[in-house]
Amino acid sequence: MTRIDQIMQQDHVRLDALLDISARAVREGRWQDAARHLEQFRHGIADGHMVVEETTLFPAFEAREGGTEHPLTALLRKGHQDLRVFFQEMAEAISAEDAEEFADLLSTVQTILKQHDAKEETELYPYLAEALPDHGQAVGQEILTFAAGERA
Repeated sequence: MTRIDQIMQQDHVRLDALLDISARAVREGRWQDAARHLEQFRHGIADGHMVVEETTLFPAFEAREGGTEHPLTALLRKGHQDLRVFFQEMAEAISAEDAEEFADLLSTVQTILKQHDAKEETELYPYLAEALPDHGQAVGQEILTFAAGERA
């Protein structure tokens, strides 16, 4: 049985790799490839990973912590909002073929993601892996199914 913490950490690695591929394409001036890979990353993180967190994991955590929004999930939700804005700005930089602007945004996004992911991986996911009846495997399956559909 694969626990939710393991599945979500693996998804962080998968998403980081997609972002790295887009960044490499920008550095090489392959703008169409950069746009396509950034969109794969954005779709995977904003439409898959973050949606599962916001609709399932955060509410499950909050239910076990008193039933209201918790400071941890409030912080993580705010991070998601901020990241979505940066993803759009990155897409705009690619559309404008502005490698310098993209690099600046990439640096900011990678810093935010590193801190955000660490908070999830050390505080949220391990807690849920222990608190959920199936160690979060059913929820994790949503992420695995979404990621598999992206690769298809």
